[in-house]
Amino acid sequence: MTASVTAEAAPPTPTPTPTPTATPTPTASAAPAATTAGGPIDPEKALALAEKTPYAATQDFKTEGGALGAVTKARVNLNGPVRSGRITESMSAGGSEVLGGGGDGGPTAIVTDDGTNYIKSGSGWRTSPLGDRIADYHGYAKALLALGPSARKGMEDCEGTPCFHLSGTVDLERMKAVEPEQYKILKGKGVVNFQLDQWIDAQGRTVRFDRKTELKGVPLRTYGTFRDFGPVEKVTAPA
Repeated sequence: MTASVTAEAAPPTPTPTPTPTATPTPTASAAPAATTAGGPIDPEKALALAEKTPYAATQDFKTEGGALGAVTKARVNLNGPVRSGRITESMSAGGSEVLGGGGDGGPTAIVTDDGTNYIKSGSGWRTSPLGDRIADYHGYAKALLALGPSARKGMEDCEGTPCFHLSGTVDLERMKAVEPEQYKILKGKGVVNFQLDQWIDAQGRTVRFDRKTELKGVPLRTYGTFRDFGPVEKVTAPA
């Protein structure tokens, strides 16, 4: 009889336990830009960006109201330690009282990089005590944001530039820090607040500005645009 040999089955080879792969911990991405391509502008982020980046712009403004009237054209440096620039104002009778001009219909002003003000009326120059010939438009926008969600009107087109529209009624006391001389004049005439509309771009720069108030029942409006943005430009004293 032939012995029957039964082969003993080899024990199964253990299946290797997969080594867990560590899931990378998400890293904090850089702070989002004030706007994404085609997306809405975050006005707070845009203004924070503008605080770090002084710039130059061409300003075209008008002031209208009763006997008051002025056209202001300027090249100004904004958001720096000193707001400087060259300003030309053409004013109607009485315009100098509110605008701080020379009252002869067409003064030119230079605000130098050290904050000294010069006014040219006729053929001569004189220094001027007015220290706020260039307003703090960045400060105006922050005053609007301080009003809360109601001031955020959303995205609008400003002649091809995407802008965020801010709007609201601002207490005159907020003007004290951004235009001290105008604040004194308006407060002396009994003004307590003003309506402000302001449009800023993705870099936090003011593109449009529109301020309305009343002087003893007479509407007064200052409005206009900023364009041709660029790096800060040196402004020196007149010869």
